[in-house]
Amino acid sequence: MKKTLLLLLFSLSLFANQKAVLQLMWQHQFQFAGYYMAKELGYYKDAGIDLEIRPYDFSINLVSAIENKEVDFAIGRSSLLIHASEGKDIVALGALFQHSPLMLILRDDSGINTIEELKGKRIMLSHETKDSASILAMLSSKGLTQKEIQLPSHSFDLENLINGKADAMAAYVSNEPFIMADRGIGYKIFHPKDYGFDFYSDILFTSSAFIKKNPKLTEEFYEATLKGWKYAFEHIVETAELIHRHYNTQNKTLLQLIREAESLKHLVYSGEKPLGYLDKSRLKEIIKVYQVLGVATKDIDLDSFVYEHNHPKKLLFSFDYDEIFYLLLIAVLLLIGLGSVVIFISLERQWLHTQNDLKRQISLQKEKIEKQNSLIMAQSKMAAVGEMLSNIAHQWRQPLNIISLNTVKMETGALLGKPLNDEELASVTKEINRQAQYLSQTIDDFRSYFNADTQSIAPFNLKEAVQKVTDLTKDLFASHFIETVITVDDYIIEHNESLFVQALLNIYNNAVDAITQTNPTQRYFFVDLKHDEKKLILSLKDSGGGISKEVMDKIFEPYFSTKHATKGTGLGLYITYEIVTKHLNGTAEVRNTSYNYNGQSLKGAEFILTLPPCQ
Repeated sequence: MKKTLLLLLFSLSLFANQKAVLQLMWQHQFQFAGYYMAKELGYYKDAGIDLEIRPYDFSINLVSAIENKEVDFAIGRSSLLIHASEGKDIVALGALFQHSPLMLILRDDSGINTIEELKGKRIMLSHETKDSASILAMLSSKGLTQKEIQLPSHSFDLENLINGKADAMAAYVSNEPFIMADRGIGYKIFHPKDYGFDFYSDILFTSSAFIKKNPKLTEEFYEATLKGWKYAFEHIVETAELIHRHYNTQNKTLLQLIREAESLKHLVYSGEKPLGYLDKSRLKEIIKVYQVLGVATKDIDLDSFVYEHNHPKKLLFSFDYDEIFYLLLIAVLLLIGLGSVVIFISLERQWLHTQNDLKRQISLQKEKIEKQNSLIMAQSKMAAVGEMLSNIAHQWRQPLNIISLNTVKMETGALLGKPLNDEELASVTKEINRQAQYLSQTIDDFRSYFNADTQSIAPFNLKEAVQKVTDLTKDLFASHFIETVITVDDYIIEHNESLFVQALLNIYNNAVDAITQTNPTQRYFFVDLKHDEKKLILSLKDSGGGISKEVMDKIFEPYFSTKHATKGTGLGLYITYEIVTKHLNGTAEVRNTSYNYNGQSLKGAEFILTLPPCQ
């Protein structure tokens, strides 16, 4: 009997929910809505987790709480990178805010209109430089060091700003601006993101020791959390009402919670990045800023810092059905338009009832088409230039800020009578030179493409030409998490290299559009070359799911596009076809293909360009 009872108790313990503790970084508010909804809707319970959510108090050190096993999960800022560089055992599961809500707020009647005018003013910041790093970096980029401003202790009381006891204070875009507006007090903000210092915030983290001991619990907790956040932002009013009833320790009104939600939603969802995604290249740039400010001295292993399941294939995606509806509507309108064109051409041919008139019309049409093709070629290249200009602007911001911060670092040392030593000076100048070389190379790549001769025929290396296209589009592909796999050997052909590059560039851009429209979890683009004595076969295929049968035959037609009218001209693939068939003396075709890569079953469109070899 005793053995049976013990066995029963043991069996029941297997099915009991496992206790877990989450430590918040502030008091209860919509900032943590996803965790509340995952708990209240039973997402954690379904995963076998009994979660306790603890609000913040000033006696808590978040990293120490994890390190000392006082809590299992916690929420922190990008300053977790600094702690990791100091050897702390930190693993970031995901960043719920892709852009930090932390900013400076001041009264609009303060007479301060620029960052530079904050010199000598009273700015309430956190006593921890690590927590205010993005704001300090913004100030430093405009020549203001901590020696040139007053730093009274942060009271976290907005009344000090309203009553004039402080000139500016660190605050959240989702809280203090609404309080000021409700009281009829004008305000202005300086946001680090607008000055190139775009940090993550509300990073959910734990330790590698905890994950090693509880791998299944960690993964299910993270997935349930993402599910809770997705629900919270899809049901804002319902979520705000729940927080107002059960988690309203700050006595916020329901309207304040709803406005907070709308403000935070823009920080959580950023372009096409999945919910919670952590970009390692962006984390590297944040580390550089910390290093320039002197609050971090070492690099960290980002592969260990970022949770292994923080990846698009593990995250939740949402689909915008309004966009699907408009795309279908545009497709219908295009079909109607094409039908009208067919009818018009038929009537026109009937009107040309004599052979002489028909010949004359054909001659005129041929001349018109040639002129139109020249115009289309120019339009296509300008469209590509416009896309690259956007990428260049994105690429330049961070290097320029790094250069600015390093310059301020040298200037500040000189002003304080503590110039950099030889080793520090060499490090700073080396970094400035490296960033300047990057900017210079970007200009050269763009100028080379824009000024290229499209008339002359000369030998060129096909592998190098493919690499040029890959370099021009690398940031576009990276921003959409698309991996490029190139298998092209050195091979010399004699054609016009600029036209060849433009033909491939259009297919590259089409692949990005196809992948982002279908939103697959595996995102790849392959370029492969096969050749013999008779022909070269260049294959370019994506993992975007393929082209529908209805549009397959129209894919190379001018002005045909499956994208919204504001996002596509319908010229790219037509230009590619014209270049390959008329200028490069080859053929171009497209088909749907299914294939395997690294054990993954993929499906997408494959463009096959066949070219004659060099004689």
